[in-house]
Amino acid sequence: MMNPLYLDYCASTPLHPRVFQTMLDSARHCYANPSSVHDMGFKARLRVEESREKIARLLQVQPAEIIFTSGATESNNLAILGVIRAWMKKTGRTPHLIMSEIEHSSVYQCGKQLVEQGAEVSFLPVNRNGTVDPTSVKDALQANTVLVSVMHVNNETGAVQPIGEIAEVLRSMPDVLFHVDGVQGFGKIPVELEPIDLYTLSGHKIGGPKGIGLLVAKEYIELEPLMYGGEQEQGVRPGTTNVPAVLGLTEAIATALEEREEKAAYLTLLHKSAYSGLAAIPELVINSPEPPDSSPHIINFSYPKKGVTSAMMISMLGKRGIMVSSQSACSSKAKQSRVLMAMTQDEAISSSSIRLSFHEDVKLADVEYLVASIEQTVGELKVKNKFDLLKKQLAHK
Repeated sequence: MMNPLYLDYCASTPLHPRVFQTMLDSARHCYANPSSVHDMGFKARLRVEESREKIARLLQVQPAEIIFTSGATESNNLAILGVIRAWMKKTGRTPHLIMSEIEHSSVYQCGKQLVEQGAEVSFLPVNRNGTVDPTSVKDALQANTVLVSVMHVNNETGAVQPIGEIAEVLRSMPDVLFHVDGVQGFGKIPVELEPIDLYTLSGHKIGGPKGIGLLVAKEYIELEPLMYGGEQEQGVRPGTTNVPAVLGLTEAIATALEEREEKAAYLTLLHKSAYSGLAAIPELVINSPEPPDSSPHIINFSYPKKGVTSAMMISMLGKRGIMVSSQSACSSKAKQSRVLMAMTQDEAISSSSIRLSFHEDVKLADVEYLVASIEQTVGELKVKNKFDLLKKQLAHK
């Protein structure tokens, strides 16, 4: 049996060898609770603070602006709910939040929750390429706007959002904070954090461990904690610090930045090969723009024929040993992609979308096999559709 061809790297990546070794060593030798006052606890805490300082240097921010969390979902929740609740507590006013319709569920559902709690939220539309118009951000601003949240790279289509242009729009509104979910962009697309107030990262998307992430929150930002307990992470994120995970995340960030250009060049090669092969299959609709408008590690396509769903395509490709997805893993049980509906307003496209996500471990020969398998699968689906249609016609006679 052939080894599975895993093409779901947006959902999770394998540990980088350097990360694995770092975590193994720290798990063996740095197991004390870093909040303990004894010598071993102090040494563990020292390793955590050294990591915080190293990440701060790499991201060109201050160490006090790094908050370690359990991952991107917590970071996004802390950024949005933490800012909004702190502002409401301070002012007693109704807040206004701006986000796009294609944000990850950990951002989008925060917006929905805030609406239920009485906040005002503007969900901005996107164009067919899945990008936000910076002008729409400007037009949506209100006197009570507290926060704008727009992701860097869309997790389903790879579309790169105009973060720099949105930041420029907000320069004239110093009281409006800018949050960027950088989970799918970091290590693939360059990012400048200077004009960004809050920035989210996740370990397991960049060769780091699961269960660890961070939020960059500039020192002037007030955050209301989501949880209460200890005084870890400047008092906004209680709980025993996962030292091996923090050290692993630090190594993952360092390697992602060191290897970014080389990996981006290779991923672009894979992307071009897959994109041209899929574009040659007339029955498919490609939903991702081409680089540089898209990150080179993601391609999204649909087979919008009646009765064909993402689940059917995933199952048929799975029988050929190819592991793909339809949406983010957090939304994998939804029958339609909210992101694709926002882009196309087409139920057939949004219910049959497939996401391919690449990694440096993928070979060009794997892409050739992938394209050939998709072409064969489309052929099988066409035959199945014709057979089902014929059965219906005969049943009506």
